[in-house]
Amino acid sequence: MKKFLERPAGPSHVASKPPMPREHGAWGILLIPFATAVGIAGTWNLQVALLLISVLCFYIARTSFLKEDTTWTLFLLAVSAVCLAPLLGVWRLWWLAALGAVAAPLAFRKTGRGIASQLTAVAGLTLTAPAAWYAATGNLDRHAWLLWGLNFLYFAGGVVYVKMHVAAAVRRKLFETAAEKVRWGSTSLAFYGGLALCVVGLATAHVIPWLATLAFAPVVVRAAIGVGRLSSTLHIKRLGWTEVAHSVVFGVLLILGGW
Repeated sequence: MKKFLERPAGPSHVASKPPMPREHGAWGILLIPFATAVGIAGTWNLQVALLLISVLCFYIARTSFLKEDTTWTLFLLAVSAVCLAPLLGVWRLWWLAALGAVAAPLAFRKTGRGIASQLTAVAGLTLTAPAAWYAATGNLDRHAWLLWGLNFLYFAGGVVYVKMHVAAAVRRKLFETAAEKVRWGSTSLAFYGGLALCVVGLATAHVIPWLATLAFAPVVVRAAIGVGRLSSTLHIKRLGWTEVAHSVVFGVLLILGGW
């Protein structure tokens, strides 16, 4: 009883650093759309730098919030707001407030394991693309939303692909024939087939440069190879880092896509 009474009710001190998000893939989904927008706009200015700091603080604050670390949550949100204030008050980038209002409810909730929940999270995280384009150019035009759409399609495919491998491992699925692998991976194959048709259609309609379609080529090929290599054994860390590497390649190729 004495030991119980002496035990503190909560943390006895404030952590020296905030809890950091550990999902490497989520970092990529947040930052690569931002980088592609800035890279294609060809502009790095104070507005972009302030937005990046604001986005990073806001994202890290999410982890502090989910871990119930009130001190770091409030501090990081305050820094995020301070960086956002001149973007709204000085440069009149009012639409950033609207984008933040959409992203905030998506960010400050725990992402479920269902595909709908994860795709919703991807839609929210990739809003950094139109936000960064807006900060870099001052315009929230069709290019901003086109970049959001391209990034969303890319990272949504990653969700479908990873879930295919995870499901096979969880159920300890044994694949005896190639036909079984194709059936198991049919959703992934259908998604990437549709993705390939979509980006080719956009290029044909002169909405995006033909060179930009090459940004999607590695993952379309990867999807087919991944179905062929389906097994009940899953190396989750290797799969995660491979996805990060593919995402970086996607971002670089998209920036170099002849815009």
